Amino acid sequence: MMRHSKKDANHDELVSLFERLGCTVAQMHACGVTGFPDVVVGSIGRSWLVEFKSPESRYGRAGLNDNQSAFARDWRGGRVYVATNADDVIELVKHWRRAA
Repeated sequence: MMRHSKKDANHDELVSLFERLGCTVAQMHACGVTGFPDVVVGSIGRSWLVEFKSPESRYGRAGLNDNQSAFARDWRGGRVYVATNADDVIELVKHWRRAA
């Protein structure tokens, strides 16, 4: 049985900021793959996996859950990034652009 994940409280805000910074965003929070990150972010010809965590909830403050940790550990592509707020998003985009 496929279980659709709920969006974190800050999900829409963080997606909107990525887009305002010139990124494209594929929302994956309900894709049905256990532990898959919330979004795939495209920028400067590359793609990054990003998990959102809301610091306002106990669940979000706990960090990656077991399924998310297993996915991040076993994924043979790039690393899984975590964003909790606007500052995290801005820093990620700056980091990606500097590394290009």
